[in-house]
Amino acid sequence: MTSSTDHRRWTPNPWDIGFGVVTLAASLVALFFWFPHDIKGGFVEINLAGRLEPGDAFFPVLLTTTMVILSVVQLLSVALTRTQQEPDTTIGKLTPANLRFLLLFYSVVLAGLAVMYWLGPLTTALLRGLGIIDQSYRELLDTAPYKYLGYVGGGFVMTAGLITWAEGKVRPRAILTVVIVLFLSLLIFGILLKNIQLPPNADF
Repeated sequence: MTSSTDHRRWTPNPWDIGFGVVTLAASLVALFFWFPHDIKGGFVEINLAGRLEPGDAFFPVLLTTTMVILSVVQLLSVALTRTQQEPDTTIGKLTPANLRFLLLFYSVVLAGLAVMYWLGPLTTALLRGLGIIDQSYRELLDTAPYKYLGYVGGGFVMTAGLITWAEGKVRPRAILTVVIVLFLSLLIFGILLKNIQLPPNADF
């Protein structure tokens, strides 16, 4: 008698392996071959005032190192997790589910970007209309907390929205993780590194 699950097999997902391998290889090539030959500045440099500040290589190296770490985690998770795979008859086809996924994904991302861009100006406009402040957002680009509003608000909407959508529910642990990551990035790029403008402030 043949079991109804005989057509299934326990195997790693080749797409997960391929994504991790390609990302890891591209990141290592960028770190050890592309950046050293193309970026003239260092990771950190001393400015005319004698203070340390991010060099030309700071953000590319930081981002690419993060990609290396994430790709290694991806490959380890694939190696340690055995998933039950069924034959997929939709590979290579564009389905309504694909379109719904893209629509929802871009809706969350665009909503986050909209909050990031407009929260600061709208908040300062409201406070100005109420007579609480008398400056415009452009005049407050380097003033806390106004300069952090868009980054924190938009970043929270985007990351918390995507995580909640992926998990299918709101989990306090996930929300706390988003808040911690936003706080740490704000501490590093908004407070410790004095010469960096968080998004979207450089556009105003």
